[in-house]
This record gives sequence, C-alpha cells and structure tokens, in this order.
Amino acid sequence: MENEGIVQQLKGKAVSDLEITESAVVIKFSDNTFLDIYFDTDKQRLMTSTNTL
Repeated sequence: MENEGIVQQLKGKAVSDLEITESAVVIKFSDNTFLDIYFDTDKQRLMTSTNTL
C-alpha cells in the first residue's frame, strides 16, 4: 500500500480536531500532527500529506 508509512506514523494517535471542506479533509492529532487528504486534479486521484507544527 502506497500510504503504509503514513498509516504507521499516525496509528494510535488521538484526533483533536477535524476540518472538512469542498476540496480537502484535514485531521489534527493531539501531538499537533496534521493529516491532509485532498483531490489532485492533475493526477485525478486522492493525495495525502502530513506535517507537524
């Protein structure tokens, strides 16, 4: 699975906030890690990314 690394990185973390818009879903975890899920119009597929503040 392509996103297996992201799954392992986030497994067991508690969700503290969630934002859903027309173009993306952003999940904030209690350790200030964010998971972004969005549709890439050029590639025509869902994409994911993570970042930490």
